[in-house]
Parts: sequence; C-alpha cells; structure tokens
Amino acid sequence: MENIRDLAPEIQQRISGMKQVLLNGGISVPVTKNIVLLMWAMLRERSVQVTVLARALEEKISPKKTWERLRRTMGKTGLWKALLGVHRKANAPRIREMRYCVIDISDIQKKYARKMEGLARVRDGDKKEIGDGYWWVNVVMADTGGIVPVYSELYSLDREGHEQASENKKLLEAMEWVHAVHPKARFVIDRGGDRGVLYGWFIREKVPFIVRGQDSRSVRLHADSVKATNIKEVAARIKTTRRYESRTGRGFRVGVKRIYLDGEALWLAASRREEEPNALSWFLTNAEGSREQVIDTIMEGYGYRWRVEEYHRQLKQDYALESMCLREYEALKNLTVLVVIAAAFVMRLPESLALKLVAAAHLLPHNRLRDLPSYQFYMLSAAVSWVLAACRKLPQKALYLRKRDYFQLSLPL
Repeated sequence: MENIRDLAPEIQQRISGMKQVLLNGGISVPVTKNIVLLMWAMLRERSVQVTVLARALEEKISPKKTWERLRRTMGKTGLWKALLGVHRKANAPRIREMRYCVIDISDIQKKYARKMEGLARVRDGDKKEIGDGYWWVNVVMADTGGIVPVYSELYSLDREGHEQASENKKLLEAMEWVHAVHPKARFVIDRGGDRGVLYGWFIREKVPFIVRGQDSRSVRLHADSVKATNIKEVAARIKTTRRYESRTGRGFRVGVKRIYLDGEALWLAASRREEEPNALSWFLTNAEGSREQVIDTIMEGYGYRWRVEEYHRQLKQDYALESMCLREYEALKNLTVLVVIAAAFVMRLPESLALKLVAAAHLLPHNRLRDLPSYQFYMLSAAVSWVLAACRKLPQKALYLRKRDYFQLSLPL
C-alpha cells in the first residue's frame, strides 16, 4: 500500500494545473495566482475563513499582508461569474455525458452576523426556523457516473431587489446556464419547482423535466376540458400497479396518467412506498415513451435528487461554509463559488487515485473496498486534506532562475 506522502505530488500537480485552466478562461495572472493559492489552502484546511487560509500558505511575509491580498482578490466584482464560466467550459464534456440535472435552493445561516452586506431573513430547512442569512441556489449533474457541480450562486433578494431579482429569475438563470451546454439534460426539481413560470419555460423551450407536485396545482383531464381538477385528487385515483425498486432496494408502487397543463400533454405519476402505502407523492413530466419507460425515467431521475442534499451537507460540514466571515456582498458570492470549485476538484479525481487516497488514509471502516459508500466524497475530502497537510506547498521558482536562459544560445537538438 502506498504511503499518504507518496500521493502528494500528483495532487499538487493537479491543483497547479488549474492555473492554466483559469488563464485560458481569461482571468488575469495575479487573480489566477491567488485563486490557486486559496484553493490549495481550502483543500488542506477545509475552511473558508480567509485568515485561516492565509496562515496555511506560510508565506515569508506576515499573515496579515497575505490576508489583505487574498481579501482584495475575493472582492473583485463579477469574479464569481468568470469562475463559473471557466468551470463550465472545463467540465462541459462530462456534463454532456450525464442525463439528470438536479436543482435545489438551500440557505446559508449567519446567526450572529450583524455587519455582513445583504443579510436577509431566510428559512433554515433543517431546523424549520427563520433566521439571518442568504439564499443559495445550486445545480448538479447526477447519474450512475457520479455527481458534477455545475452552477452555484449565493444571493440576497433584499440586496438585489432593485435589479428586479426574484427567486424565479435566479432559477431560470441557473437552468439556462446548464441548458446552453447540455440541451438534452432532464431537469429534476423538488416541490419548490412546481411553479407556472418554470413550466412555461420548460414547455416553450421543449426542455425535459421532472417536478414533484404540490397540493395547490390544478390540471385538466382532457385536452378540450374546461374544468380544472386538483392534482392531489387526480393522483389519489391513479392505480399504482407497477412495482419499482430503487438503487437502495426500497420498493415503490407507481402508476401514470395523461393530464393537460396549459394545453400541453404531460404525464402525472403517482408513487407510494411499499412500507408506507398511505404516503402519496406525485410528479409531472414531459418524458416520452411507453408508460413503463416514463415510470422508470421519473423514479430514476427523482432518485438522484437526494444527491444535491448530500452535496449541500458536505460543503457545510467539510468546508464549514456557514462560518465564512467576509463583509462585502460580492466577496461572499465569489468565495461561495470558489468552495464549489474546490469540492468539484475532489469529485473529479480519477477513480484509481481516489481509491489509493482513501486506502492510504485508512478511512475505510474495515479496510475493504466494498465498504466504500455511494457518496464517498466525505472520505475523499478528508484524504486530500491529509495529503496536503503531510507536505509543503510547491515553492515558486525564483525569478533569476526563470530568466537565466534568456541570453543563452538554445538549439533544438
């Protein structure tokens, strides 16, 4: 088995390779340098506090000067959009390989913050409480091949309201961002996506979707029908005769029915868990194919929705995202995207290298590969942190060494 230190050169080379990716994306050299340094420190310390990251770099200047330089970089206007553009371009081939695009709006709580710009009242989904913080929209691609973060934005409607910003607008911008790269991606959204604005975009642009329905939605049972019927009543009458078994082994009873929404023919699927037959869920989709194919598409696609919840939890736990303490609103948006890029770096590691990292870090419960969980990125982020902590940052080559051959005769022999 390889030692944890033996894997350090490859990890550091991959981090250094981000420099060329950022430069090719049009980001300036000074900003690129600081972004790579921040990413290196973030992966090592698993923290988003710039003071902690500045100390981790161990530069020959005082940590305060390092912190000031990094903070100026984080305050660049529009940097988060540029970083997302570079990230999307670098991952475009892998994005196009995946079938499902999962969208979710989460929150970042700042319970004790008082002077951070743009603080607003947001709902904590875990504690079911209202507190100060920011909204956070995330988009990930998910499939049997894994998970790829695509889009992320922290926002405050109190701050951006003068720009006519709204939650619907933020969701549409995120979906258009992905649709431009992968027009065939099927969007998967929970009950929060059951909105007329989103359905209008899906139908108008002919975008595949799976949306879990709410109680308040009404649909028509025939194309020429005038009467609208509550969707919950329609779903309750659907015969759930087909059995579907999820990847985790849970059994469901599912049925589908044709309904009409704004004149468009859609499928309404009703699902009941076998262990809880009275618990009814329903989904709207424009999937094509036979009834069996539609059921498989809906259940498979919505089964990946939990990946975005795991992803939210990982960023908040592994990188302590809710402990960021920058005051400037633009800096908060930039830092959030940088955390996502750092997490995506871990998720993009080749499978062979990932297995070596987890094994060398002794993170497997019984030192057996079959104990590796389906969402192994908690282990991977810990292993990468240990690797970088066991070595020193690659030193910069001295200027005189980079220029010493400028006046030498070089022949291509």
